[in-house]
Amino acid sequence: MADKYKNVILILLVFIFLNGIIAGIFSKEAWISLGSIIDIAIMAGMSFAFVILWRNVVDGKESDLQEILLIGYKENYLRNLVVYLLRMLWVFLFSLLLIIPGIVKAYSYSMAFYVVQKEPKLNPSDALKKSADLMKGHKMDLFKLDLSYLGWYFLGLFTACILWLWIIPKHSTAQMLYYDEIYKASQTENSQILETK
Repeated sequence: MADKYKNVILILLVFIFLNGIIAGIFSKEAWISLGSIIDIAIMAGMSFAFVILWRNVVDGKESDLQEILLIGYKENYLRNLVVYLLRMLWVFLFSLLLIIPGIVKAYSYSMAFYVVQKEPKLNPSDALKKSADLMKGHKMDLFKLDLSYLGWYFLGLFTACILWLWIIPKHSTAQMLYYDEIYKASQTENSQILETK
């Protein structure tokens, strides 16, 4: 487990370093909009890559740095980009109403990249819809799970956020295990429905 997290921490450090370089290049006001576009383009690939990363941790597989950094761009990047943009758009639109609806929508679509990893043939809008369906009745439980790590993140501030390199993998692994639980329950439920027909 320790060796597995060592690899994960290295990947997180590389990701933070790359983000820092991009932020530095596009820090001037004139470059802000271009920087935002590039940031979205990068995060679309990384969002999928992180699902693979935490999947490997849960499954006890070692993650290769190069593979993880590139997989979100090599494996159906256009789909990953559209999923990311749609999720961001819906959360933004609901946030315009009030902050609470925005948070609720963020939790509804939190499984979108998990879903496309499990079911690669799904189109982006169906992936978001399936995420919302899977999260029905589970959003509060996931919120409580996230809340349970809040104290650790706060403590991490006193270590110049270095502690976050250990907190993020633990938190993300817990989320992945929770998604597995929800997904498995939905598959069982679907099988039972088909058997009764």
